[in-house]
Amino acid sequence: MEPSPKTLPLRDWVETVSSPGVVHDDVEALLGRLSGPLAEGELPRERADQLLRLLQDEELGELTSRDGRQVRPAALEALLSLGYPYALEVPPEVLERMREPGARALSRSARWGLGLAAFAALLPSVLVASSTRDWWNSVDELAILGGVMLLPAALSALAERYRVGWLKYLGNLGLVLLSSGSLLLSWVILHGGAPKEAFTSLTIGLSLLGSAFCLRHRKDLED
Repeated sequence: MEPSPKTLPLRDWVETVSSPGVVHDDVEALLGRLSGPLAEGELPRERADQLLRLLQDEELGELTSRDGRQVRPAALEALLSLGYPYALEVPPEVLERMREPGARALSRSARWGLGLAAFAALLPSVLVASSTRDWWNSVDELAILGGVMLLPAALSALAERYRVGWLKYLGNLGLVLLSSGSLLLSWVILHGGAPKEAFTSLTIGLSLLGSAFCLRHRKDLED
């Protein structure tokens, strides 16, 4: 006989929402367990460790239910309710974040996305500078090209920080379109007999695609 969800320790629910394909029902079940009593055999120390995990994990803490409840504030409230000594273990950076609910720190994945976009934006300049001595004559065009490639990633990262869903969608869409164009261009250039330039275009396309992958929602909730 399987145990009732109410008798499962918090650890089991944290593992559920950590897995791919997490849905709103999983998040709402987790939120329900956060405010519930300890399961049979569950120690306060074990519960506190799982709450700290929810507080410190960037992706898990941002999970949100259908009615807008977020995991991190609920986990903080649950940890404080455990009392001494567990309430003293709340990380200072979590308290600081809770004082500034309008913005959040960029995840490691988002920072990778920005780095890949910056690499793609700089690559044409590096190629031109290495192949000609008067590359500065093209500095304006290279700056515009680099800005066009970097802008969608910057918008997506900004949207993640301030939770602007439609802007994040546009930024990611821009990265995918630029990546597709660059990959198609590499194929055309290769058939034109310029393998070096084709490889550069291929690298740019793959970098932008990687940027879009890193900047996507890491914990998209499926209805």
